[in-house]
Amino acid sequence: MSYEKERDEVINWLKHPNELGKEPSKIEYVKEFTDPDGVHCLIFKFKAGLLSPWCLAIHSDSGIFSEEEKYDEKRDVEQAQALVDYLKQYWKNVALNAEESKKRAEKAKPFCAFVLKAEPRFEPEEFLKLYEEEWGEKLKGVDEDKDEEKDGTDARIYSNENGLNIVLGYMDMRVPNNEAEECAQYNFFWKEAVETTKIHKAHEVVTVMGVGEIKDKAIFYAKALTTLCRMDNNIGVYTNGVVYEPKMFHSMSKVILEGTLPIPVLVWCGVGKDEKGVSCWTDGMKTFGFDELEMVNVQNKQASEIHSIMLFIVDYCINQDISFHDGEEVGLTAGVKAKIVKSKGVNVDMDGETLKITI
Repeated sequence: MSYEKERDEVINWLKHPNELGKEPSKIEYVKEFTDPDGVHCLIFKFKAGLLSPWCLAIHSDSGIFSEEEKYDEKRDVEQAQALVDYLKQYWKNVALNAEESKKRAEKAKPFCAFVLKAEPRFEPEEFLKLYEEEWGEKLKGVDEDKDEEKDGTDARIYSNENGLNIVLGYMDMRVPNNEAEECAQYNFFWKEAVETTKIHKAHEVVTVMGVGEIKDKAIFYAKALTTLCRMDNNIGVYTNGVVYEPKMFHSMSKVILEGTLPIPVLVWCGVGKDEKGVSCWTDGMKTFGFDELEMVNVQNKQASEIHSIMLFIVDYCINQDISFHDGEEVGLTAGVKAKIVKSKGVNVDMDGETLKITI
């Protein structure tokens, strides 16, 4: 049998931009087999170009796949079985991650930030005006009662078109116990963080409420904070264990206009260095239902490199909705693997556990 239908399906798979990216110059059916789990597999060999070596591809009950590995006639079944095993594990992981995604949504912590104010003024009308100007969307007031203010507090709730609510809770007082000032020192991007934070006289608690997807909540939350960062009276955003500079927060959030999550303002990646090496940690992964991540005492790498690697991992986990597990070994990039161990937090979540990444 020539298996022409299956052959054409393999060709179409190879033509995808993420694979060979074109139709192979030549392709031939080789043989078939059924593995111990009952998975039926067809082996094909193909050439990328006229002078290219033969490479192996499979068409199986678990899917079509090729790593463009050189075809070896003496061990082609062994090669094909390795691809079948990969596909079987892939589909198991897909099923597992779908279940884990539901659990993450259930345990996700609320998004919450404290906007620090130079002067004790609550300015919800200005917020609404700037929000519509920036995002082209109108927010609707929910149970708004302007006579509700008392004892230096006030609140507004606004809903978006997705039915999510943003809550702005005004407090005519500083963040207690110098908490904001202490955390401001960890923003290595902003030299004046502590000095600026010290002068705040009031703050505004910002959080998202309502039923919806985590990413929708994250976008709405980031949009609201970004708008608040445009207001002259707002001098800092205290969240994720650090105080962000409004100007930088606003700049990092521009990717929202491209339909992208502004990961750096939703998850802080801290960096510390001592004689033992460079450490990096996240603060904010829990709002997406993930464990916080850490790399502890990494040797022979610059702090900037470790920070970039952590941002890459955070972006991958959140945007692909994939979590790591204790004891796993995962591939980060070509030739770079990471070992995952879950243990007591070192730089974050010290009362709980974090996932340690060793590269």
